[in-house]
Amino acid sequence: MPLVVNGTAVIMNKKNIPTLGVASSIGGPSDSCARAPAVLQSSAFSSLLSVELEWQPLLEVCSKNKNSLDMLHKQSRVISQFSQQQFDDNKSFLILGGDHSIAVGTWAGIMNQMPASSSFALVWIDAHMDAHTFESSPSGNIHGMPVSVLLGEAGHELQACFPTERYLDGRDIYLFGVRSYEAEELFLLSKKKVNVFDTTRIEKGGGTQKVLKQIIQTISRCYDYFAISLDLDAIDPEDAPGVETRTEKGLSAENLLAVFNQIDFGENFIGLEIAEFDPQQDRQQKTEKLVYQIINSIYK
Repeated sequence: MPLVVNGTAVIMNKKNIPTLGVASSIGGPSDSCARAPAVLQSSAFSSLLSVELEWQPLLEVCSKNKNSLDMLHKQSRVISQFSQQQFDDNKSFLILGGDHSIAVGTWAGIMNQMPASSSFALVWIDAHMDAHTFESSPSGNIHGMPVSVLLGEAGHELQACFPTERYLDGRDIYLFGVRSYEAEELFLLSKKKVNVFDTTRIEKGGGTQKVLKQIIQTISRCYDYFAISLDLDAIDPEDAPGVETRTEKGLSAENLLAVFNQIDFGENFIGLEIAEFDPQQDRQQKTEKLVYQIINSIYK
């Protein structure tokens, strides 16, 4: 309960969340996606938070050479150092992109630092499977490939950008909200036994609130650590229009927030990554506001 002074609620000792903004669009077609962290850092919607974001210096990545493996490698090393340090300090962190290629660095840092005996689950909320390789991708954009990298299945050149020698077991990745993918991705994820909850499976299971809540609650009991990587295009474009790759008929923002608000994210929740906010595509700052609502619902 907040302290009340002269009729005004005062929040004492706000929790600090180490936060890294990655101004990068190397992995996708939109240059304006790189503007997202700066827009969020100066956003008036930060007033919605009941926690303090402890912003690190913005990581600005030159995006002139799209899908540059050299830039991806450098970007991933810096991000991995940040997530690795927060895990070592036992601090739950926040990383804000930029396109979803940032995940190559975020979760490499965790794999580097986590004891070999520990169990870790990653909830990947996304409209897409992000499990392409350069051989299978129709576009060649690396923001559609990070899951294949996390699994160690991306091919030698792309895999060399992953700054760790450890990979995630497919059974410890939970894809949620999927509704747009190619056959090659489905084949890879099936082979690796990744847990895939597409929109059809979610509806048959009782909807977002029931299914996602069950997933997160089960994971929080069964794993030593867990985290969330959220691509905003998982959300219906009516609720989140400001994304790089819109896909119709997504998750309801109201249902997603309801789940996060109902769950007690305990000490084994180690971090949140939010990617693919494109301020240029936003309408009436709906997506910008939603990002802060999501942060607050998890770090309440």
